[in-house]
Amino acid sequence: MRTTTKITLWTILLAIGVALAWVAPAPAQQILLDKPVRAGELVCFPDLNDPLAYYYVNDKPHLSMDLNGKPQFSFLRYVENVRSGADQPEAREGEGGGIVHAVVALSVTKEQVAAAQRELVRVKPGAKLQGPVVYKSGKFGLVSSFKDTNGNMTKQVVGLGNAPLLDGDKAAVSIQLTKLGAKILWESFQTPTPDISFTFEMDMSGYRSPHRALIEANFDQIYEHKAFSVGLATQFLAAEIKGAFDDLKREGAIKLTQVGEDEKLDALITTAYNKIAEIMFSPLGGTGTPDLSSLAGTGSQPSMLDRATAMLAANRAATNTENERIRAENRQIREENRTDEDRRRAAAAAGGSAAAPASTSGGSSTTAKEAPSAGDTADRPLGYHPRPVSLQPTYADRARPDDAPGAGSQPVAQRREETASSFAVLASFEMKSVHQRGIFKIDLNKYTTDNLTLRFDENIGDMRNLMREGDNFRQVNLDDPLYKQRELVVFVDGMNAKDFGDYVNFATVQLRKHHQAGDETQDEVRIDRVNFNKEGNNFKLLYGWKNDSDRRQWMNYEYQTTWSFFGGREVLQPWKKANAGAINLAPPFQKRSVDLQADPDVITAAGVRSITVKLFYKLGDTEQVKTVTLNASKGQLSDRIDFILPADTVNYDYQIDWRLKGNRVITSGRKSASDAVLFVDELPNAG
Repeated sequence: MRTTTKITLWTILLAIGVALAWVAPAPAQQILLDKPVRAGELVCFPDLNDPLAYYYVNDKPHLSMDLNGKPQFSFLRYVENVRSGADQPEAREGEGGGIVHAVVALSVTKEQVAAAQRELVRVKPGAKLQGPVVYKSGKFGLVSSFKDTNGNMTKQVVGLGNAPLLDGDKAAVSIQLTKLGAKILWESFQTPTPDISFTFEMDMSGYRSPHRALIEANFDQIYEHKAFSVGLATQFLAAEIKGAFDDLKREGAIKLTQVGEDEKLDALITTAYNKIAEIMFSPLGGTGTPDLSSLAGTGSQPSMLDRATAMLAANRAATNTENERIRAENRQIREENRTDEDRRRAAAAAGGSAAAPASTSGGSSTTAKEAPSAGDTADRPLGYHPRPVSLQPTYADRARPDDAPGAGSQPVAQRREETASSFAVLASFEMKSVHQRGIFKIDLNKYTTDNLTLRFDENIGDMRNLMREGDNFRQVNLDDPLYKQRELVVFVDGMNAKDFGDYVNFATVQLRKHHQAGDETQDEVRIDRVNFNKEGNNFKLLYGWKNDSDRRQWMNYEYQTTWSFFGGREVLQPWKKANAGAINLAPPFQKRSVDLQADPDVITAAGVRSITVKLFYKLGDTEQVKTVTLNASKGQLSDRIDFILPADTVNYDYQIDWRLKGNRVITSGRKSASDAVLFVDELPNAG
């Protein structure tokens, strides 16, 4: 391994929405999260309403290609000449560093889809792939090895951003390296597998099958946990929230009560954590991606990347411990398989004809173990112990075809070792200002909306041919200021392509640069739905060098943003001073979600046939309304409403109308709330 000193990073991310023609819109996908099936190279999830309709997971990241078929990647290694002072030794090296920029895409080939369709039909006759799963959101990071404060080489997360959501979407990330960091990474790119990888955590929405289980959360105890009692301004990683919830579960503040046996305990615990987290937290800045100041850290506080790297080390230690236990189990399995094989050979050598019927007719034998069931062979090898709740999803391990294994006694399969985690759960959250009180309960004995986080990784690949060509790898000297110009990357944070098209008419960014000699440079970019998709949420502003002898002052500029939202609302933000190489446009309105929940027993007892919920919210002085109807007769007793509110506002108005038998309607009247979960089964007195 090679060493490096401190690394300076800059994260620039974008998510573009170039959807394939057959991608179903997110509201149309009602996916069953706990019934995955592996078909070929793809993992598929069934539709809630059609057991023969499946959606595949797009977990194949790669570098995006341009129109000429070349990877959209660049590594710029630069040097700037410096002079030594009179009292200093002569300078033998200039200052410098490097900038790595990569555009990553998520896409599945037609051949992979066709192979998955053939395998799916074999496993599930009549089944058909409908298209890719549309992710709800996602994060991706850049991971590489760098030197820590003790001089040891460690894996570090060096960049975070929003991931592409749709099949064919792209996302970009840039990192700025120190001089030594650039040199080490440059050398690493001359190997077949460079020490730099992309890692993704993607969130998908769907439904969990009914389970006879009850979630109970004591919010008075939860908010007193040491991780949450430090105040509202603290930022939390998803992995830190989960660790605190694990503590609270052991202490009894979070309870999961089951009736009977349920092997999917991990999934139930994850569902419980998700529901509680949605009530307590909201994505940081509306997106879950830390801003630049959070990434770098302030004062003595560790940065978000430092905390993510600490979580990474803890996860790997846990993985190593688990793998030691798996190796011990596998040694026992191999020994028992050898013993069984010796017994079968001994029986065959003795002319025992009873052994043959045991493997062909399914009869019993005193010298061979009974053939395990399909489920036992696939998922319960001898020596199996339930693994502890894992920080990383294991959906792919469980997504196996459920066709029966071959008849007869088979050697017990050995467990595969866990893959060492290369990425902590990096979605970032902030605590909501409104705290819940008392006991919170959710009955899981119905189809319940939930989120599933999928993690997958990909090395950046062999880049040696590109290095020899020289177009993507450049080394430059920045000595001549006359030709110097500065290009500022502008991107909209908090919205993917769909969100932007649903809520925003356009956003305009004006640049104003005052030069040292009194000249002024102005530039402007307009972002609308058309060029948001076309440019991939990647816009540029530019200013040049005009007798700016003060190099630090040359980095300073001002910008102003104007937002135009649907409904005629326009927001003009004040001029801001900045010197960063990227402008992160945070919308003044943020996306909010409210989950609707109803108890089936209460609804049935009240004779309710349908529930209509109207949600009212304001954009400026204009009131907007969204309506959702739950069909109680078909068991649809949960749904979600997405809308936008000012960034500092959590309140909304709602009205619930219950339609009873005989077409009688009971209404709640208009009420106000700020909760992330709205229970719609509390009917007022009909009299």
